[in-house]
Amino acid sequence: MSHCSCHDKPQHSLLPAAYRILSITRHTPLEWNFRVAVDFPAHWGQFVEVSLPRVGEAPISVSDYGDGWIDLLIRNVGKVTSALFTLKEGDNVWLRGCYGNGYPVDTLRHKPLLVVAGGTGVAPVKGLMRYFVENPQEIGQLDMILGYKNRDCVLYKEEMATWRGKHNLVLTLDEGEADDRYQIGRVTDRLADMTLSDIDTMQAIVVGPPIMITFTVKMLLQKGLKPEQIWVDYERRMACS
Repeated sequence: MSHCSCHDKPQHSLLPAAYRILSITRHTPLEWNFRVAVDFPAHWGQFVEVSLPRVGEAPISVSDYGDGWIDLLIRNVGKVTSALFTLKEGDNVWLRGCYGNGYPVDTLRHKPLLVVAGGTGVAPVKGLMRYFVENPQEIGQLDMILGYKNRDCVLYKEEMATWRGKHNLVLTLDEGEADDRYQIGRVTDRLADMTLSDIDTMQAIVVGPPIMITFTVKMLLQKGLKPEQIWVDYERRMACS
């Protein structure tokens, strides 16, 4: 029988501790990536509580991780995040975590994978996509449908440019004009156009606000996927999507 007890948790997941900001990347005026030096394990799909003394705390998804660091995509939407945007490289932030089970990487390996994400919902699954793009021997066919409000809201542009041609990457916009990089419409419009192969073994990850997840999951079920093949991750801090 599974159990949950705070006494089983390592100390870093219970109390905030100071960690140094290694770098800050400004993807858009409102969305910045903070790379933070850490001494605790992290996995794609988990999140940390980010805080500043006498300011407050906010849950932020781990967008990627490496040896001794994690990436946190933060959107400037309130008191805590506004305070974080005043920091610079070398400053400290306070973290506790990581929390959540993370994505089931072993279950996904060597199977067709479809990722559907919108706006800042791309961040929680970005590191997982990068891993499979860089390690194609670990995955079957990889399809990615990523939606944004407009071109100004697109995240990870430089990395996405290097992914083209390696796997099927579809970037779709709610507003603007289509070209060789972007299509126009919702992620569900692009999913409706897609023919899914190997339905029996395919895995799907859907990340975004509840309404997007509802319609995307409904369409995946209509296309033949079973509920146990679909992994959902609610990203409630959505505005550029």
